[in-house]
Amino acid sequence: MSGLAQRPELRPAREHAPGALAALECAYEAACLAVDPALADCLRRRVAVSLGLVTPAGSAPAVAEREGCFEFADQFVAYVPGVTEAQRTAVAVELGDDQRLELARMLYVFDMADRLVLALGRLYEPRGDGGGSVPRVEPRALGAAVDALHAAAMQLHAVDPVTTELVRLHCARYHDCKT
Repeated sequence: MSGLAQRPELRPAREHAPGALAALECAYEAACLAVDPALADCLRRRVAVSLGLVTPAGSAPAVAEREGCFEFADQFVAYVPGVTEAQRTAVAVELGDDQRLELARMLYVFDMADRLVLALGRLYEPRGDGGGSVPRVEPRALGAAVDALHAAAMQLHAVDPVTTELVRLHCARYHDCKT
């Protein structure tokens, strides 16, 4: 396990949504392996720096000749619909067309996990008391892991249906995904 699920900020998720958190952990592990691990580590740290989760001094050195991936990541974290065709093309040139979708999925998981850590850390006082266990989920390919994460999130029922739908619609409008 990557240890993501054991972060003290995620204690409320361990207590109230252990299955969804296990699915996030599985997707996070798959994301770390989706592309070259050195590049994945740089991008994971870059996302964390962009969101203010870690300081730039703690970031990893850049992987040579991957500037297109870094620009794509920066725009992805700032505003997904703002990703340009030129940025998508640069990633395809650097990694190949087959890896462009994997890079986007990887960034999606890193971004979502870091935002969850930030949000829960601000809503609840982080405690290191464990707060429940997370069931182990079998490793999966990144696409399958993201699908399982979405399915696990849809099974959560702690928030009323109206609020859930308002959040979903707001996110769809913001991310211009029209779901």
